[in-house]
Amino acid sequence: MAEKSLHLDIVTPKRNVFSGEVESIVAPGTEGYFQLLQGHTPFLTTLQIGKIRIRKSGKDEYYATSGGFAEVHLNRVSILAETAEAEQEIDLERAEAAKRRAEKLLESREKWVDVDRARLALFRALNRIRIKTRI
Repeated sequence: MAEKSLHLDIVTPKRNVFSGEVESIVAPGTEGYFQLLQGHTPFLTTLQIGKIRIRKSGKDEYYATSGGFAEVHLNRVSILAETAEAEQEIDLERAEAAKRRAEKLLESREKWVDVDRARLALFRALNRIRIKTRI
């Protein structure tokens, strides 16, 4: 696989989520999703809430991220994410509970509610649910 691969590291402040050789990466840039293949030009970009898809040994793996940065240089990709969870690590019940809490806050229209924070919580929960249920 080495002749058509690139090295990927996904790191959060709490842990190393993934490290290894992959065939391709699709990630949620703030300007839209982008794909990386072996030989990609060097660049640095910001990430938003979304799904990271990596292709490894002909199979896709999915990760939920809440944003961060991606750097590409010499067939090495470093994703420095605020959070990143593999599909199998996502607790669907917890994500659905977070979604309900965020929706309740947004519907309440109370003055003390931080609407931007509640919206981001809702987007993160929906992202996890979509990845876990493959919607």
